[in-house]
Amino acid sequence: MAQAGRGMALEAVALLGVDDPRARVLEIGFGPGVGLEVLLSTFPQGEIVGVDPSKVSHRHAAMRNAAAIEGGRLHLLAGTAGSLPLPDEQFDAAIFVDNLHFWPDPLAGLAEVRRVLRDGAPVVCAFTPPSGGPPSSLRQLFEAAGFSEIAEPRSVHGSVLSAVHRASDPVDASRINV
Repeated sequence: MAQAGRGMALEAVALLGVDDPRARVLEIGFGPGVGLEVLLSTFPQGEIVGVDPSKVSHRHAAMRNAAAIEGGRLHLLAGTAGSLPLPDEQFDAAIFVDNLHFWPDPLAGLAEVRRVLRDGAPVVCAFTPPSGGPPSSLRQLFEAAGFSEIAEPRSVHGSVLSAVHRASDPVDASRINV
């Protein structure tokens, strides 16, 4: 996962389009911590928070990013997308790579992502080929969750979707059967 995911992590972080080096960014399902490593280098004065339910992922990510944890720039939390242990409207952006298709209730997970994002915050959801790729209704899922400016740009590393959280965009769960 660490080797296959680096290219996609670089692509996903670049697609966020956030220029503030002090940004506060969330990664859900951080696995071995490769995406966290990319986020830390992209946002050198920022704060990065990772949420993952796996103790193994926490151990690997903590070893890979020990200096950032010790320096207070990286925080690893136990949790899931459906129940983020975070306050409302705290993040400037979010990414999740190779894990949305494992969320028990993707719509509820995306509602939680919206809850913790600031108005206008971008989100990137990505899948590498080894993950099996995105669900066929990914775009509709993001629309139903109330995201806007949804794009699915070409990717050399797999499949990506970018979107923006606008507080004024309504959630419409009736638009998708998840």
